[in-house]
Amino acid sequence: MKVVKGADRYVVGKVERFDQKNHVLSRPLWDPSMLDLGRKFFLETVMPRDKPGYTLQDLSFLNAAWHLEMHFARGVGGGQEGLYAWDWEGEVYTMPRVEPGLRITVDDPAKVTRDLKRVAKSFGASLVGVCELDRRWLYSYGYYRLRDEPIEKIEILEDYKYAIAIAIEMDYKGISYSPAYSASATAGLGYSKMAFIAGLLAQYIRGLGYKAIPCGNDTACSIPIAIDAGLGELARNSLLITPEFGPRVRLCKVLTDLPLVPDRPIEFGVWDFCMHCERCAEECPSQAIMRGAPTEKPNNISNREGLLSWPINAEKCFAFWVGNHADCANCIRACPFNKPSGWLHSVVRWGVGNTRWLDSTFVKLDELFGYGKQHNANDFWSS
Repeated sequence: MKVVKGADRYVVGKVERFDQKNHVLSRPLWDPSMLDLGRKFFLETVMPRDKPGYTLQDLSFLNAAWHLEMHFARGVGGGQEGLYAWDWEGEVYTMPRVEPGLRITVDDPAKVTRDLKRVAKSFGASLVGVCELDRRWLYSYGYYRLRDEPIEKIEILEDYKYAIAIAIEMDYKGISYSPAYSASATAGLGYSKMAFIAGLLAQYIRGLGYKAIPCGNDTACSIPIAIDAGLGELARNSLLITPEFGPRVRLCKVLTDLPLVPDRPIEFGVWDFCMHCERCAEECPSQAIMRGAPTEKPNNISNREGLLSWPINAEKCFAFWVGNHADCANCIRACPFNKPSGWLHSVVRWGVGNTRWLDSTFVKLDELFGYGKQHNANDFWSS
């Protein structure tokens, strides 16, 4: 169902632009209480284990999946380079060569928007939406690099009026092995695809004569932008839930001055369903996901103020990542919206959006049929 309010529907107080320095993956570089965790997670050598999902083969798969993101984009490390470069300086070789300085005339923004979405999906996007850029979702600093460099404050010019939100589906089976390395490889591949798709889409926009800033986790908060662009709703696990893939997506975005037509936000029952469902909280190994009703009270500086939500205790979450030597996707695996395509699951999704009184029944059936349980990581190599 199309609605008027996007991420603004969760705002209950004054919302300041978030300082990315306070993100839980940035704090281990400067916060004394997290320096030791940061050293262990980012710097310590990881040895393979004689355990399904944690062998040398699994480690190799994990590192290969992250390769493009880590070495040609680094959106998790601040972006603004490689595929996430904000612009290309100097002469760029193209084939066929194009005269520089050309620009299309936009007489029909709706057609330009349709064409842009077609290009994004050709590059590999699973979902694409457009919104007017709400500057509350920009980080207070343009980026925070995960390395020893000065923090720079970079303002996004007012010319950048639009944000293109992109969701990339992650493999259903791969996520089912979480928190093993094969699930982390699934996430890593999503991050590499993010850089590939956002970087190419930004270059397409530049070729039309307009400006474009491709972003991964850097520059702005992806989830509220995706909500504003009509891709989904916020859930108990603090992730975006899409109608098509649930939370099993990775998000990136492109900021641009290309005239586009924004999409409308949607609602399809996620908020009310999460009121009854606590599957993600039950499966969270660090108990970082809260139960009960939503709150506007943050856990720590890694949560935003002024929002009514279920804020994650990111400190607990990251501590588990450190012990696991990789990220965790249990909350994605356990979510009842995380289902492969099929007529039965489409019917259930329709029921969630149209039969509020059956939410508790849907949760019980999800558990009864064994959805969301961890699969044996050895199955990845034997299937």
